[in-house]
Amino acid sequence: MVAVLACALVSASSPSAAGNRAVLSYGDSLAVGTDLFLAGYLRGWHVRFVTEVSRHAEDVPAALSGYGRSLPRVVVVSAGTNDDPGRVSGFARVVRRTLAIAGPSRCVVWSTIVRPPYEGVSYAGYNRALETIARRHANLHVLDWAAMARAHPSWFGPDGVHPSMAGYRARAAAVARLVERC
Repeated sequence: MVAVLACALVSASSPSAAGNRAVLSYGDSLAVGTDLFLAGYLRGWHVRFVTEVSRHAEDVPAALSGYGRSLPRVVVVSAGTNDDPGRVSGFARVVRRTLAIAGPSRCVVWSTIVRPPYEGVSYAGYNRALETIARRHANLHVLDWAAMARAHPSWFGPDGVHPSMAGYRARAAAVARLVERC
C-alpha cells in the first residue's frame, strides 16, 4: 500500500493568533478525514495538519519531540487504530511519553479507537488505557469516538473504521469542542 503523506499548513486565522491558539493535528487516515473540517470549527486558531495513512501510535513521541519548544499549545492525536490491540501496555507507554513530551502546559486531545477486533482482540483495552491515563493527567482530553460511533453506526462503511463525511464532520466538531476547552 502506498502511504500518502499529507502535510499542510492551514491557517484558520492571522499569524498573530498562533501563540496560545495554535493546534497541531497529528495522525493517521482518520485525522486526514477529520482535518477536512477541523479548521472550519476552529476559527481564530492557527491549525497545522501532519497526517499519514497507516501511521502508528509509536510514531507520535518522536515526531512531537522534533518540534522542541515550537510544539503548539494544543496537540490533537489520532493514532492507535493501525496498531496491535493486544499490546495495551505499549500503547499506554506511548500515550504517557507523548504527555511527557507535551509537558503540563500543553493540552493533548486523543480519540478513542473504533475498529473491528484485530486477530480476535478488541480495542477496548486501548480505550480504557486512554481513560485511565486521562484521570491522572489533567492535560489529556479524551474524545469518546467509540461512544459516538456506537450512537451512529450508519456513519461507517464495510471496514468499520472510516466514517462517512457526516461522521468526519461530527468527529471534527467534537475535537474542536475539546480543543476550545484547553
